Amino acid sequence: MSKVNLLISKYKHVPKDEKTKYKFVSIKFSPTTKWIEYSLDLLEARKLLQDVDFVTKFDIERVIKKIEDKISWHEKHKEFDHNTAVREFRKARKLLQL
Repeated sequence: MSKVNLLISKYKHVPKDEKTKYKFVSIKFSPTTKWIEYSLDLLEARKLLQDVDFVTKFDIERVIKKIEDKISWHEKHKEFDHNTAVREFRKARKLLQL
């Protein structure tokens, strides 16, 4: 699969199947870590936007909108640490050479 297809499939909405039963599970997560992940995905999506065909651009635009919503949600979380997030994001970006 290409990078474009992987990115689109990662953020594609999967409707609930009526037969599937979901149980609520409380999962501890770090909003700072997720912010970094989504920010890296946003950079990659914006880069890929330049190299795709006209039809795929719309799919990537939807992905970009969804990623931006997730980033803003994590920024509003009470456990989000902006300084750590930016510092780690810069490190990750440098390692990935984005």
